[in-house]
Amino acid sequence: MSGGSAGRVAPERPVMTRGMLLVLVALTASAPLSVDVYTPSLPAIEAQLGGGAAFAEGTVTACLLGIAVGQLVWGPLSDRIGRRPVVLWGAIGWTVASLLSAVSVSGGMLLGARVLSGLCGAAGIVVARSIVRDVARSAHDISSTVGLLAMATAIAPIVAPVIGTGIALLWGWRADFVALTVAGAAMIAGVLLLVPETIAQRYPSPINPVPALRDRQVRAAALSIGVFSLGFYAYVSSASFIVERQYGLPSGMFALAFGTNAAAMLASNAVFRRISRTRHPSFALRLGLAIAACGGAGMAVFSAVGMPRWTVWIASTAFTAGAGLVMPSAHSWAQLTPVAAGAASAATGALQFVGGVLGSPVTGLVGVSAAALGILIVVGAVLGLGAASARHAPR
Repeated sequence: MSGGSAGRVAPERPVMTRGMLLVLVALTASAPLSVDVYTPSLPAIEAQLGGGAAFAEGTVTACLLGIAVGQLVWGPLSDRIGRRPVVLWGAIGWTVASLLSAVSVSGGMLLGARVLSGLCGAAGIVVARSIVRDVARSAHDISSTVGLLAMATAIAPIVAPVIGTGIALLWGWRADFVALTVAGAAMIAGVLLLVPETIAQRYPSPINPVPALRDRQVRAAALSIGVFSLGFYAYVSSASFIVERQYGLPSGMFALAFGTNAAAMLASNAVFRRISRTRHPSFALRLGLAIAACGGAGMAVFSAVGMPRWTVWIASTAFTAGAGLVMPSAHSWAQLTPVAAGAASAATGALQFVGGVLGSPVTGLVGVSAAALGILIVVGAVLGLGAASARHAPR
C-alpha cells in the first residue's frame, strides 16, 4: 500500500492513568478551593488592606465571576487549539494570581489578583471534563469520571474554610495564598509530566460557547445545574451563620455538620456512579433534584415550626445528598451530547458558577436563616426539575 492516508496508522487514544486523573481532580478543585480558603480571614484582610467588609467580600464574588466567564472562553478555545496548552497556561496564570494575592499591598491589588485567579482557574475546571470525554471508552466511563470531578468542584468550597482557618491561625492570612501558590507549582509539574494532548479532532469554529446552548440537552443540563446552584452556594455561604448565630452552636458543631454533609455528598456520588452503568445521567439528575427539594422543604418547615435542631441537620444532609447526584449528572449529561466537549463543559460549568454568584446576595436579601435557605433551595430544585424534565430529556 503506497501513498495517501491509507498507509497511515491512526494515533492511539491516550489512556487515563491514575496520575493523570489525580492531576485533573486537582485542577478541578483548585479554583473553587481558592474562592473559599481565605473567607475566614476576611476580617483580617479588611483590617490590613482597608476597603470595608463589602469590598473584602467582593473579592470572593469577583473570583466566582472570573470562574464563570473564564469557562466560556477556555472551553471552546480548547476545542480549537487543544487541551494541553489551555490547561497549562491556565494553571500558570492561577499560580501567578495566587502569588500576587499573597503579596497584595492594597485592596485593589487583591481584587485584581482574585479576578485573575478565577479566570485562569476556570481553565482547569472546564478542560478537565473535556479531557475525560476525549479519552473515555464508554458512556459509563464518561459519567463515572466526570462525576468524580464534579464532586471535587462541590466538596472544595466545603472543606476550604476549614483548611484556610488552620493555616491562617498558624501563619496569617497571606499563608493561605502561599499554600495555593505551592499547590499551583505542583499542578504545573503534574500537567507537564502526566497530561498529554488528548483531543483527536480540533474544531476550527469561532470561540463562542453560545451555540452549545442551542442543543436542547445541553441547555437542559446547564439550566438545571444553574438554578440549583442558587440554593447550593447559598447553603455554602450561610451555613456557618445559621449554625453559630441562629442556633447558637459552637464552631466545632459547624465543622461536624459540614463534615456530615460532605460525607453525604460523597456517598450519593458513589450511588450516581453505580446508577450511570444502566441509566442515563438525566435520571440521576431528576432524582437528585427531587431529594434536594425534599431536604430544602424539611429545613424550611422544621425551622419555621420550631422542631429540634437535629431535624434541620438531617434535612440539610438530605439536601447535600441530592446535590451529590445533581452535580455529576448535569455535567455528565452535557458530555454525552454531540456538542464539542469544551463548549458543552463551558455551558454547564459557567451556569453553575453564575448560580454561585447570585446565591449569596439572594440569601442576604431574604435573610440568613434555615427557613429562608430552605425555601431558596426548594425554588432552585423545582426550577431545575422543570428544566431537566422537559420533553426532549432522555428517560
